[in-house]
Amino acid sequence: MRPSLLLIVFLSSLTLVPQRGDIWKGVPTEPADQPKTVKPSAQQLGILRKALKARERLDVVHCADREPNWVERVFFRELPISETETALLVEAGEGCARGSQGSNGAMWVLRLEGDKVSFLATPRQKFEGWPYSIQPTTSHGLRDLVVGWHMGGGEAGLSYFRFDGASYRLVGTAVLTDSVDGPKIVPNH
Repeated sequence: MRPSLLLIVFLSSLTLVPQRGDIWKGVPTEPADQPKTVKPSAQQLGILRKALKARERLDVVHCADREPNWVERVFFRELPISETETALLVEAGEGCARGSQGSNGAMWVLRLEGDKVSFLATPRQKFEGWPYSIQPTTSHGLRDLVVGWHMGGGEAGLSYFRFDGASYRLVGTAVLTDSVDGPKIVPNH
């Protein structure tokens, strides 16, 4: 009797866990409007740049040697990660942390509370490319995020990130293709 009870519990639990392909059903086939660019105060800029510089060997390995002042060229966007909270999306500017064509680059999602910086997403977690969409779906109170990676030839890679209570984690990837029937998102398995 116990093995059959375990089987029932296991099969019931499968319906509670979303399948990887399901996450892409709500993702638009066109990139969303880009988040609003913001300019932190001089004090905040100092705190943010210092925090980014401290992580460069983890996130942008070669920048320290080639461009020690890469943190001077990052730019900031407001990122509404919940109904009540806005984080900062930090994107690498021109240089070593951005691709040669300028479209793909290192990105971070940061919380700034006073002089304390919390990293919610980093390039080390594969959070890189360009902002694609902020999803209405949430996990642990924060919205899911999708980033794009320009690949050329009418295709872009998409990476789906979900908050796990501590930071954003990559939960799925797909390719956005431009087919004869229009744009289509094809999940990777």
